Amino acid sequence: MGSLSQRVGVALGAIPVLLLLTFWDQTLPFKLTAFLGLLLALLEYLKMADRNGMKTLRVEAGLALFFILSPWLLRPWVAWDGHGTYMAGLALLSLSFLWSKRPLREMVTSVSVTFFGTAYFGGFGNYFLRLRDLPEGAWYLFWLYAATWAYDTGGYFAGHWWGRHRLAPLASPKKTLEGSLGGFLLVLACLFSLWKAVPLYTRVFTATDVFLLSALLSIFGQIGDLVESTIKRSLSAKDSGSLLPGHGGVFDRIDSLLFNAPVLFYYLLLFKH
Repeated sequence: MGSLSQRVGVALGAIPVLLLLTFWDQTLPFKLTAFLGLLLALLEYLKMADRNGMKTLRVEAGLALFFILSPWLLRPWVAWDGHGTYMAGLALLSLSFLWSKRPLREMVTSVSVTFFGTAYFGGFGNYFLRLRDLPEGAWYLFWLYAATWAYDTGGYFAGHWWGRHRLAPLASPKKTLEGSLGGFLLVLACLFSLWKAVPLYTRVFTATDVFLLSALLSIFGQIGDLVESTIKRSLSAKDSGSLLPGHGGVFDRIDSLLFNAPVLFYYLLLFKH
């Protein structure tokens, strides 16, 4: 990726906009932005696959992603069952077998690669929208952002300064155990600081919750990052795209958030709501 100054510059420009959309009383602007981000990440993935000779189905993928996310995009105006539209979106891709003009020898690969990407971004991405629909959902999303960004920051600097032992050499040779520990410690410090500073968090979470969520969001955020690294390496790509200077593509920026969003959602659902 690019230089540290580029990364910081883009972050300083993008984070205030994201927070404004997140805390806006009207949820639709945030939801549409989240959908656009997921769609761009999906298209980045499909483009990486296309460059490796896997002719994907971009239009069908975009339509299927909308079907999958529509119950949460359009709430409170509709009350569709999310499971039904999820299956409808994937069924749309399955029907691509019938109308696709791909040669038969390419068809299974083409549809399967497209199917995986759509299920991946739709299946994980819908939890951004579901978190926002919770009471005080904007504050839960802020908690999610803070934990994920703290882990990225702590992991980056701890790995750069002290990294010696590789975490997952095949998936991401630069990731280290020292970086993972540094990321976790910064997440723990960040979430405890927010817990003390924001009355909502003090009311909802206990100190035990803060520690457990710090651990869970660190672990699953790292898994999301490693999964994306594996996808990129299998498709011979360094970054998913070049839309965000110094950061790569949208997929590069939301890889950890994709795994952390369902973790936080179900933690709240099972233990707090």
